[in-house]
Amino acid sequence: MSDIETYLSDPIAVKLRTYAQNIFVIIFGLLPLFFIPSTLVPFEYTKALVVVLGVCIALILYSLSVLRSGVIGVGVSYPLCALWAAVGVAFISSLLSGDFKDSLIGDLFSIHATIFLALLALVPTMWVLLRANKGAVMRMYILLGISTLFLVVFHAVRIAFGPDVLAFGLFTGNSSTPVGSWNDLALFLGLTTILSLVALEQLTLTKIGKILFAGVTVLSLGMLGVINFFIVWVVVGITSLVMIVYTLGKNRFSETQLPQISTNATNTASLGTALLVFICSVLFIVGGSTFGGFVSKYTQINYVEVRPSFEATADIAREVYRENAFLGIGPNKFTDAWRLYKADAINSTPFWNTDFNAGSGFITTLFVTTGVFGGIAWAVFLVTYFVTGLRRLFGSTTGDKIWYFIGVSSFVSSMYIWGMSIVYVPGVVILLIGALCTGISLHAFSVLSGRENKYILIGKNLRSGFALTLAVIVVIIVSVSALYSIGRHYSAVYAFNQSVLSMQQGKGIADLENEVVTAYELSTSDVFARRIAEYQLARMNTLVVVENPTEAQQAEFQQASVTGVNAAQEAINIDAQEPANWATLGGIYAVLAMVGIEGAQERAIEALTKSRELNPKNPLPYLESAIVEARAGNYEQSRGYIQNAIALKPNFTEAFYLLSQLEIANGNVQAAIDSTKATITLEPQNAARYYQLGILETSQKNVAGAVAAFEQAVLIDQNYANARYLLALGYDELGKHEEAKAQLEAILVLNPGNTDVSTLIQVLNQEGSLARLRTNAQGIVNEATPVTNDNGTVSTTQETETPLVNPVNTSPKVDATEEVTP
Repeated sequence: MSDIETYLSDPIAVKLRTYAQNIFVIIFGLLPLFFIPSTLVPFEYTKALVVVLGVCIALILYSLSVLRSGVIGVGVSYPLCALWAAVGVAFISSLLSGDFKDSLIGDLFSIHATIFLALLALVPTMWVLLRANKGAVMRMYILLGISTLFLVVFHAVRIAFGPDVLAFGLFTGNSSTPVGSWNDLALFLGLTTILSLVALEQLTLTKIGKILFAGVTVLSLGMLGVINFFIVWVVVGITSLVMIVYTLGKNRFSETQLPQISTNATNTASLGTALLVFICSVLFIVGGSTFGGFVSKYTQINYVEVRPSFEATADIAREVYRENAFLGIGPNKFTDAWRLYKADAINSTPFWNTDFNAGSGFITTLFVTTGVFGGIAWAVFLVTYFVTGLRRLFGSTTGDKIWYFIGVSSFVSSMYIWGMSIVYVPGVVILLIGALCTGISLHAFSVLSGRENKYILIGKNLRSGFALTLAVIVVIIVSVSALYSIGRHYSAVYAFNQSVLSMQQGKGIADLENEVVTAYELSTSDVFARRIAEYQLARMNTLVVVENPTEAQQAEFQQASVTGVNAAQEAINIDAQEPANWATLGGIYAVLAMVGIEGAQERAIEALTKSRELNPKNPLPYLESAIVEARAGNYEQSRGYIQNAIALKPNFTEAFYLLSQLEIANGNVQAAIDSTKATITLEPQNAARYYQLGILETSQKNVAGAVAAFEQAVLIDQNYANARYLLALGYDELGKHEEAKAQLEAILVLNPGNTDVSTLIQVLNQEGSLARLRTNAQGIVNEATPVTNDNGTVSTTQETETPLVNPVNTSPKVDATEEVTP
């Protein structure tokens, strides 16, 4: 036995490496299931933090094992080199982005931030260094299978008995899942389906083993049918077809051509399971809407996630490259690029005020955020990894069937996840599993090719031993420091979420502010500083309407204004590229302008102008400026801002409403009616113009004319909740109470849970009329908008209305003859 073999076999060093391997096995095997049942805990951030903790501990154990053995493995892996090159580009791009902290870690350890990209590179690197044995890999596969069974049972119970069962105070919706997003669950089930197909074909299993793998596949198919993620069906279908062709044709090869695979008999379990998967995939690919509608009807799940299309992402990249083609706009800053460069057509859709945090795919987004250099690095990684995998698997020199199965399964799994990352944005769990499978496959390739890492004995003399000891100490210090820094950031987010919960519970502003201050002291963030400013703004708005304020109230108002301005300025100092920070400062100065503070009006407009510059495609900053000018009596300037807002968004209801109120306040109603009618002849399909006409006619007591205008608006846009709302009030005034009720019920279908509308329906049912509430009824209804979830995914129940934003799931086809009830 050589000196190196002797050192490597040291029992303490072996134990340390084994402990590190087992940490990886447990963490990644159970990662899909792991969660803390509290809304205060950042969900996906918690999963990422658990992986960071595991990687740091494993790194320390590995360092100690190297210190004990005095041997370190060295080798060149081109895919890993390319992956680390991508991380290096991202770090340089972060330094030049103008918002280093946001690009480095983000608000919630974003998957697009530089630190997470480093984690994606560190996970496979650590697995290769640990030289994990095949038993560890198989144990992790078993844990992933157990996770799949638990997830399927968990969701089956919730579907059968309702989302309140097994909610743990966290999974409030019927599409909530421990994996991450609803589509992440589909990706995970697709992964386990592929692993099961490979296992059934390549492993020599007992009858019970075959039943277990086939059972996991069947259960996964059932849940995939509920989720109905089109791209997953395509990939799973292609994989099953390849398995069918391979199983039927493998007997044409000799034992020397496929030494790891038995070519003598057809595996009926593998063939039957693959056929089932293929048939299900074809059914959902061809008739996804029909089958999806059937499933949605009985499960009461209608989840549709949307993302910018590839075309829209390419357009954003093209504009970013005009400014910085080599390094992009900066990691985790796709939202900034979206605000600056999104297509004008987006403003006519429900997504006009939605800030997408990623493009069509995870990797395509990196082409925008880290530029050409970053995109090329990721392309090199994918190409070198794919080529390496094919060469190693087809050129295997060992007859170990288990290692060959590990190599094939991990390679297929990682290519599945990285491939999906091109066309979709997976969550934390899926990306980290993909990174681990990459490390597993790279180590398996080295075993199969007989080219494992070369080992160098560095602990033989005093000088190298001292250097090795110093290096281990540095690794431990860096690992602990990283955990400490991320832990503080995590604690800050926890404290911030506590303030959100306190607000929902109705606590006072002072208590909320203290909790946010605690978060800010743990980790300086413009989000935390801005929230403090927003609380002060709320306090100011409460005090400014007091007719005869006491001295104490005046002092409180003054203190709130000073604190609010300082907090907003601090948010701007931290991130001057965030338009919300400038808008908050503008809102505070606008309130000060209302009470006659000299110079406040100009500063409000100045701050809002900066907000518009950072968010030039959004009409909302123009509307905010119009409101400020209107409050100051500058009606012409206000009209100008309103017209700018309407130019950006021709169907901007709030702008038309404000414009109508200006005309009414200035006594220009008839002229405004004539002008609006003239505009309608030029824009006959603009429902918002009819809405504006209806408001003006209402102010003239012309109820019949207003009703006619609102009817036309609803005819053009069936989802126009604001027009339906005022139409209902008009119908009620004309004595058409049943028609009014029908309009209100239609609004509830469009806006489930709207308490104001529910109250109107209740009064209409009890009193037969809305006369008691009609005078004080509001003119604007909060219409349904796309929902941006904590992990950045955007879901909607509305039509996308543009090819620039695509639904990820197949939208279920609903029978038009069925009566929809609120």
